[in-house]
Amino acid sequence: MSYSRPNLFISLFQWRPVDGRTPGENFLTEAFVYCLRRNATFRTQWLREILSSEVIDADLRISTRESHVDDERETTIYPDIDIRGVLASGQPFCLLVEVKWGARYDHAQIAKYDRLIAGQPNAHLVFLSANSIDCRNAKAQCVSLASAFHVFEWQQIYSLLAALSQDCQSSQELVEFMRMHGLSPPEPISQTLLQSYVATRDFTKRLRRYCEKLLNELPWDFLPLHYRDATRQEVKDQYGRVAIVFHRHDWNGTITIGFLYSNQDHRVKFADGSDTSVDLMMRIEAHPGAVGRTEVVSALQERANEVRQCGGVVRLAGDRDNQNPHTLFIAQRSLSEFLDNPDERAQLLAMHKQIGDWSAVLFKGGELEAALKRFDPIG
Repeated sequence: MSYSRPNLFISLFQWRPVDGRTPGENFLTEAFVYCLRRNATFRTQWLREILSSEVIDADLRISTRESHVDDERETTIYPDIDIRGVLASGQPFCLLVEVKWGARYDHAQIAKYDRLIAGQPNAHLVFLSANSIDCRNAKAQCVSLASAFHVFEWQQIYSLLAALSQDCQSSQELVEFMRMHGLSPPEPISQTLLQSYVATRDFTKRLRRYCEKLLNELPWDFLPLHYRDATRQEVKDQYGRVAIVFHRHDWNGTITIGFLYSNQDHRVKFADGSDTSVDLMMRIEAHPGAVGRTEVVSALQERANEVRQCGGVVRLAGDRDNQNPHTLFIAQRSLSEFLDNPDERAQLLAMHKQIGDWSAVLFKGGELEAALKRFDPIG
């Protein structure tokens, strides 16, 4: 392929946030092109689907935001993706791609691309969007175009890339990014899922009850004095957890104690190693760039092994199994391990003891609390 060595970070830097805007569409375009360049299997299959032919890889050129002059309108056009090369037959081809993520379909834009490559051999246009209605409209309006016109939804790209990503780490990461941002195929609601949701509503209500009772009926003297201020405590159901939130002055250094029932946000396996369970959890949080974070992580590392001896699973910032950059510390133990107790009160006491054991080890000696104070405002 006739381009310089692909560097995703250099490509993305030109689209860094400006004036509070995050250019997601341009970000996604550059990431997609990077995977086209890196993943030969994906590139070959996607181009074959469009061109109905193999291409000569050595003559392939893939670029983004190339400038072209529209002589008819005396303007400059910047196609999102410009792919040029030679088919296996020896004939040249050109392929322009219009990428949409959030923005709507604009036929006038496609018509500009069409004029740009009019008369060139094997001219192809691609419209790529997450919006199925826009994709249908684009297909309906293609009759006025001279170039061969192809429409893809991002979920189609996701499916193809996911199937061909096993040997390409960059492709695997893009697949995960697309899934997290709703660019993967949707899963239909089933009767089983509906019944599960109805049951879960009652279950999370029970988890909230347990948190309220833990907070209001049992002592918290194993936490530092700062966290025992009732004005800084609340029970919340968010991010896949029902938990007591013990706020610091700012969010950095906040402790959450309660029940993790979904690991999508926290991005850790449950204590039993699965992706479907419920855990008793204790978590300390901070922004990845917070001043003082290094000192807190160091203090946590000093205590981690001893905390593990208290029961459950413990993960720290930087651990391979902790994929949420805001998690400084998380201790988890399967809720099922507390359910052999005969009644609610006995279960709560067992959970409270576990939390107390974790906390007593974490905060003994005062080193961790001293480090957490680095997060507090001065004065």
